[in-house]
Amino acid sequence: MTDSLHLPQTFPMPEIPGVTVPHGGLHFLQPELLLDFISVSEQPLASVTPVAVLYSTVGVRQCIDLRKIPVAIKGRIVYPVNSLSMPSLRARLIINGPFKKLKFQGTLIAATGEPSVQNMTLLGLALEFTTV
Repeated sequence: MTDSLHLPQTFPMPEIPGVTVPHGGLHFLQPELLLDFISVSEQPLASVTPVAVLYSTVGVRQCIDLRKIPVAIKGRIVYPVNSLSMPSLRARLIINGPFKKLKFQGTLIAATGEPSVQNMTLLGLALEFTTV
C-alpha cells in the first residue's frame, strides 16, 4: 500500500496579504518582497515553478504565461525569468534553500526596435510549489 503522504504535491501560490497581488484566479508575489517558505507550506519544499508574470500598462493589469520549468531547491539559486512574448522583461527569481526564503526581482526595459515600456509596471510573479 502506497502512503499518499509521501507523494509530491504541487499547489499554487496562496494568498498572502501584503505580499501577493490577486489577478485571474492566481496570486502573484510582488517584486522585491522576501517570502519565507513557512508562509507557503509547513511541508518542506522540493521545487518552485514560475507560472506567469503580472504587469500593468496604463493602469490595466495584464498577465503573460511562462514556460512551466520547475526549479529544484538546492542551495542558493538565481533563476532567470523571461518570456519570448515580452522581451522587455528582465527578471530573476532568487531561491535561498538554506535560509528557506525566496525573492522576485525584475524590471521592464525598452530594447531597441520594440515599443516603449515607459508606462508599464511589473506587478508580480505567480508561482507553483512542490512539496516533498
